[in-house]
Amino acid sequence: MNLKILVPLDSTSTAADVLAAAIAEARWRGAGIVLLRAIDLPMEYPVEVYALSPNNVADILEENARTELSRVASGIPSDIPSSVLVEAGTPWRVICNVARGEDVAMVVMGAHDRRMLDGLLGTTASRVVNHIDRTVLVVRR
Repeated sequence: MNLKILVPLDSTSTAADVLAAAIAEARWRGAGIVLLRAIDLPMEYPVEVYALSPNNVADILEENARTELSRVASGIPSDIPSSVLVEAGTPWRVICNVARGEDVAMVVMGAHDRRMLDGLLGTTASRVVNHIDRTVLVVRR
């Protein structure tokens, strides 16, 4: 893949719209797609998690994320090159670091309006837009 589009996805309802926009951009630009899941450890765990070692928790989260992204990747048309990445860390930082590391041309991501204080884009999207040196397409449902 020469020209690449980074597509950070989570399991929210905007993911399908984000992927559709990324596929359209990839077709228009002749680019490949890099699907990304940033694993951010939640503040609250189910009770059964406390019986596991911290490494097992991270491994389970990574495996689940990779499985879900692979399923999503199977829906990308075969003429568009694609790959899957799973990285642990604060989502906006992971997105910015992977965008630089993979030398992507742009990021296509969703925004969530969870709190008014997060502004129009949402915490992760607004932080990516403000800290990245790439074009960002923010997709709304």
